[in-house]
Amino acid sequence: MRAKEFNQKYPIGTGFIYQPNKILRGGRAVRTLDKARDLSNCTTVEINCEPYWVNVDSLTAISGITKQ
Repeated sequence: MRAKEFNQKYPIGTGFIYQPNKILRGGRAVRTLDKARDLSNCTTVEINCEPYWVNVDSLTAISGITKQ
């Protein structure tokens, strides 16, 4: 997903489950702190805990908290 699409779909402060490895179940609950940005090979967004900048593909939206 590109940054423009991510930012339109998920406003700053949206809750997600951070899963660096989708094969392993579970993950920590996080919130976005800034707009997503496109890098040369991926799209990243700042979150409220380590590692602070993550690939948007490693985030799963928490239902009911996203902008419709």
